[in-house]
Amino acid sequence: MEYYNKRGGAERVLDDMNNGFGWKRLPKSFMAENTVFLLLTALIRNFYRHLISDANMKSFGLKRTSRIKTFVFKYVSVPAKWIKTARQHILNIYTSNDAYMMAFKFDFG
Repeated sequence: MEYYNKRGGAERVLDDMNNGFGWKRLPKSFMAENTVFLLLTALIRNFYRHLISDANMKSFGLKRTSRIKTFVFKYVSVPAKWIKTARQHILNIYTSNDAYMMAFKFDFG
């Protein structure tokens, strides 16, 4: 009975993994490859939950309840290009979000 009462939290985690990480349709037909996919996405989810609990993520417009898709669109999917100027490679990030300046600790164009 003790474990049955705790299943609600596990069902929420599985719901998050199904909707946010594509666990509904596994990418490969072999179980060994799907096991690697499941383990990596579980690690990514734990890393994401750790990142989202950080106070700096609020500057990106994320809340503690934000899903992974919002995180990808606001933080990961940002156009950028390495340019070479004055014998240095500089990361040129094309966004108006000032939170990236703090993350990369330099000015960009």
